[in-house]
Amino acid sequence: MPRKVTEKIVERKKLIYDYLRKHGPVPTIEIVRDLGLSHSQVFYVLRILLKEGKVKEERRGKMAYWAAVE
Repeated sequence: MPRKVTEKIVERKKLIYDYLRKHGPVPTIEIVRDLGLSHSQVFYVLRILLKEGKVKEERRGKMAYWAAVE
């Protein structure tokens, strides 16, 4: 994980957060498919947003569903 937040990470945070606000609880794979990012890029940003308290994670079996906290 990079120690410095780059411009790309800031852009991805906004993109993913806006997506979650619009689409509600969705699995990680759906975010990857719809936004055209890699799984590692999406997961990294989701973890940042989780630490910031902007998203929540819900486990359904082996799947993680993500939703924006408003």
